[in-house]
Amino acid sequence: MSEKVLAELAEWIDPKAIAEAILQELESQEVEQTADNGQKVWLDFLESELPEGLRSSIKAIFSK
Repeated sequence: MSEKVLAELAEWIDPKAIAEAILQELESQEVEQTADNGQKVWLDFLESELPEGLRSSIKAIFSK
């Protein structure tokens, strides 16, 4: 893994946009908007949904 590319991508990713999406979804499902609840959701998403979502996106974009 290229440290340069990693740093560039990490800077490009907007953590505020992720936090806003989590808080909006908590609100839409009538779950209390707390940092702890948001962290639980984000960690669960990272472990259970992000890997498959990334695989699907990469296949869809680059397997043409």
